[in-house]
Amino acid sequence: MLKDERKDMMLKSIFHVVLLTVVVEATFATDADEARDAEPTSLFCVGVGAIVTKNPYKGIDTESHAIPLFLYRTDRFSLFGPMMSYSFFKDDDWEISALAKMRFEGYEEDDSRFLRGMDDREWTLELGGACSKTFSLGKLTADITGDILDEHRGYEINFAYSHDFRGALKIHALSVTPSIGVNYRSPQLNDYYYGVRAREVLAGRPEYEVGDTIGLIAGARINYKLSKNLSLMGLISFEWLGDEITNSPIVDEHHLETFLLGIIYRL
Repeated sequence: MLKDERKDMMLKSIFHVVLLTVVVEATFATDADEARDAEPTSLFCVGVGAIVTKNPYKGIDTESHAIPLFLYRTDRFSLFGPMMSYSFFKDDDWEISALAKMRFEGYEEDDSRFLRGMDDREWTLELGGACSKTFSLGKLTADITGDILDEHRGYEINFAYSHDFRGALKIHALSVTPSIGVNYRSPQLNDYYYGVRAREVLAGRPEYEVGDTIGLIAGARINYKLSKNLSLMGLISFEWLGDEITNSPIVDEHHLETFLLGIIYRL
């Protein structure tokens, strides 16, 4: 039992590396782009962070973890945490990429007394693509990924807008990037992670089939450069879940929250 709990905690920590390393990539994006204009370059960063997340499932408390983070990026290839991308087309305005990522959403039945008798919901690997457009007022990004291991057998579509305020508050080393977006989750994806099957029904936990949902995501990331290679970073993120998810008998939260603070070093 203890071994399983440690494994579950480790997987959830790995999942959050995705968030951390996105911030890492943003921290050094300007430096990498300037260097790329002069000659081909690569970027490799390592660090450590502390993250606090709110779980939507009944009986599972807010979780906090100390986790490592890393990023490796070339002109076309990026590897950050359990997410990988390759750009087929890239210029000053547009980028089209292939994506591969691991989804560590889900639970084990012993995570909460409200989940006892439920089948474990497993991690999976997803493949897809992304397209982004950079312009003077910010950046628009769209991506889609789908399950290839036949776990949830669904897909997710994301649309996001962000704008990078470099030198925020007239502090040269400070960068603040607010973002807002929406996501579409297919019925198969939602039902696998938030539905209740006929064999899982108990008193107070009726059978429940989840449909598709549209959710809202908002947040901000903050980067402060201590030196050329060393930076502090922070992230605040909120995701409002669709009604089909929040009405599930195993869910008791209407939104998710993520807070993190970390330090990163460019090698």
